[in-house]
Amino acid sequence: MSKNISQENSGLDRNCRIQRRDDATENASLLRHPKTQNSLDNLTEKEYEDVKCGDICADFQCTRTALLSYFLSLFPIVRTLRHYDVKNDLLKDAISGLSTACLHFPQGMAFGILSSLAPKYGLFTSFYPVVLYVIFGTCPFVSIGTNAVIALFTANLVESHVTMPPSHTGGTNSTNDSMTFVQVNDVDFVEAKAALAAGSSFIVGVLLLVLGLLRLGFISSYMSTPFVSSFTTTAAIHIITSQIPKAIGVHIPLISGTGKLVITYIEIFKNITTANVGSVVTSIICIIVLIFVKDFINEKFKSKLYMPIPIELILVICGTVVSYFGKLNPTFDIPVVGSIEAGLSPPSLPTLKPGIIGDSVVIAIIVFVLTISMAKVCETKNTINTNQELVAYGMTNLGGSFFRCFPSCVAPPRTILLKTMEAKSTLNGIFSAVIILLILLFLGEYFQYLPLPILSIMIIMSIKNLLLQFRQLPRLWKLNKYDFTVWIATLLSGVFIDFPYALYCGVGLSIFLVVYQSQRGKFGLLGKLKNEDLYVEESQQTTSYPNVKIFKMESSLYFATAESFRENLYRLTWDPRGMGKDPEEVTVTVNKTPAPDGQQTADLECERMETKYVIIDCSSFNYVDLTGMSALSAVVKEYRLVGIEVLLVRCTNSLLALMKRSELLETVGKDHVFPDIVDAITVTASDNY
Repeated sequence: MSKNISQENSGLDRNCRIQRRDDATENASLLRHPKTQNSLDNLTEKEYEDVKCGDICADFQCTRTALLSYFLSLFPIVRTLRHYDVKNDLLKDAISGLSTACLHFPQGMAFGILSSLAPKYGLFTSFYPVVLYVIFGTCPFVSIGTNAVIALFTANLVESHVTMPPSHTGGTNSTNDSMTFVQVNDVDFVEAKAALAAGSSFIVGVLLLVLGLLRLGFISSYMSTPFVSSFTTTAAIHIITSQIPKAIGVHIPLISGTGKLVITYIEIFKNITTANVGSVVTSIICIIVLIFVKDFINEKFKSKLYMPIPIELILVICGTVVSYFGKLNPTFDIPVVGSIEAGLSPPSLPTLKPGIIGDSVVIAIIVFVLTISMAKVCETKNTINTNQELVAYGMTNLGGSFFRCFPSCVAPPRTILLKTMEAKSTLNGIFSAVIILLILLFLGEYFQYLPLPILSIMIIMSIKNLLLQFRQLPRLWKLNKYDFTVWIATLLSGVFIDFPYALYCGVGLSIFLVVYQSQRGKFGLLGKLKNEDLYVEESQQTTSYPNVKIFKMESSLYFATAESFRENLYRLTWDPRGMGKDPEEVTVTVNKTPAPDGQQTADLECERMETKYVIIDCSSFNYVDLTGMSALSAVVKEYRLVGIEVLLVRCTNSLLALMKRSELLETVGKDHVFPDIVDAITVTASDNY
């Protein structure tokens, strides 16, 4: 068909060619012979082959040496001890570990209450996981233990699966006050919740350990920074909300389910007149002291201070002393922590229920993302071994579950402190663990008079920086509105529905936007920049070559983009499917000035007759699936039917490998694939293709 058209319109074709050549600049020139991709591969002896099963098996040969090496790699403590520099590292590890213990102790008690358990369970979680991370961990700045976000998730999990005894509720909804669970001294009820929390820790540990052994550490890259920022901000709002009733002494009903946050604030304002004056005054004093020391003294004089002032530890000690001698509980009805049993928890089996698996999977994901993110932020000199870190997080949670620990995670304040104190190895955790052990065995009972509002305010102040992440919204809106959308949607779903929905909505929307953006990849024709050998999007500063259209799609070619690739290619060049139609019905895009109808039809026919080559820039085709391959093959065949040759340039390695193991290379032709645009242009300019 194309041959007959060419013969019938040879005169028109010649005139078009002359006109185009007069308008175009000089053809591309090379200081070398133009090469096809095939000739270049032969020159470099490069091959694109599939990975064979034999190659995979060779990588996993089970020799005694390989097995021993793999086994030792699971215990980084061995390498740490072999290469440990006692003279230069021991002092810094000791000081950083002791300093971190000053945060472990108050945060352990506070987050033990936040998790709706008791302070001692927070101290357990500040001891056993720390010891286990020393053995299996690799980053000296990771301070595993209690975490506000994980404690909140734990509270949601145990409160939704453990029923409060009737003696606590009086036949009505109970208060959402964790101190009630402790003060009533119902050991069985608290122990049941602790056993279930330990069951969640067991599931989290198994999941993370399996992911680490399977070397799936790369999954940390699937959660974007805006999502993590919004998710942690949402968590901060929930945490602060859960602590406000305790801080001001207001008793509200136990609230769960959709709209929990909004209903909680409604109940707080309904009962605001019942606030405990002593609790309010204690909270205000703590807020003033914490802001003054942490945000003023520690920040302003941090260059002169050897270590930040451990104001949390000082508050706990002073608060306990004042509460004991001032009789704050009997005189002002300020709630206190209550009895803290001395001793360690004996090993016991955690409680496992099918209903907690879903929540535990969510916790496992959050534990890994939060911990590995903090590790990467602090560890700038060395690359983080994410696979071994997964093993470490799995072992800390799995091992801790047998000692009544709830899920453990990194806490940013402790990790930043270790970075500031320049910890040298994971052995700093030994010094932290020793201090917590002394408290559990001998000193814990002396803190039973500690006012609960102090712990609540410490929780609130420890996460206030997460709320300040709102300040990045104007920058997000300016740089990337998709990231802004993810940030806002994650926050709103977590606040107005419930906290777990922030994870579901944020991750789901992020994945949807990735697919959506790939479908909206930019399409365009390329031209040669005047007086340069660069090919950019067509504009007034570029020139085009006769007979040639250069097309580029800035996206991978797969099922979601295959149809738009084909349609936009035809729209920007012209549609070979319209050869049987009148020229006026053929979809083309031609730069032309207003002209009579007859002249415009002639221009369309001229454009159709002159285009002999369509060059497709494949540099953005990082992934091509079966649908994309079929679309590319169809384009080549449809153009070839009308006498137009399709040339592929700048093909990615994955596309070249796919072409070699399929019929696509045969369809396109080896001599139609080029390493660069200039090679294809040089060949087409000769008109001897």
